[in-house]
Amino acid sequence: MAVNEINTPPSPPVVKCASRVNGGSFSSSRDYPDETLRFVRSHPTMFRPIPPLHRRPVLLQTDGGRRLTQIAVDRVEAEDGHYDVLFLGTDSSVVLKLITIYNKETDVTEEVLLEELHVFKVPVPITEILLSSKRQQLYVGSEFGVSQVRLHRCDLYGPACADCCLARDPYCAWDGVTCSRYYPSGLNSK
Repeated sequence: MAVNEINTPPSPPVVKCASRVNGGSFSSSRDYPDETLRFVRSHPTMFRPIPPLHRRPVLLQTDGGRRLTQIAVDRVEAEDGHYDVLFLGTDSSVVLKLITIYNKETDVTEEVLLEELHVFKVPVPITEILLSSKRQQLYVGSEFGVSQVRLHRCDLYGPACADCCLARDPYCAWDGVTCSRYYPSGLNSK
């Protein structure tokens, strides 16, 4: 076999699922020709797997049978450390905003659902989520349009210090008067 034959992408393209529904000529990947299978074996998508943090996957069960469609992650500095805030798009116009908290003593990771953002009025699948840390905005797309949502919505947590702190939202902190956006030291003196 010549070198060019190994590096030439086969037909059908291996990036598509084998399906006659989508106009393909194969009903299963088991029906692919040998040249396609050889190409796949010699061109792996991922050379080494990337293990999850703490060697355990972050699992989330959604209520109401929602399926997750998109993900965006923001690394946030809070008063008590760094958090990874996950924004998970669903098939029903909802974006779930959550954090994971790792307990070293019990070696358990806890998911904390901070907010369910109902982005579109009509229940459609979220097809894209883009995050702008600089502008503190989340851009959510579907087949019907794009919506813009602030990353921090501290006013939702109520007027009391306890409500603000118990919300556990790393974007927010009690400033002595109200629950407001948290600024790491040096960025803004609050």
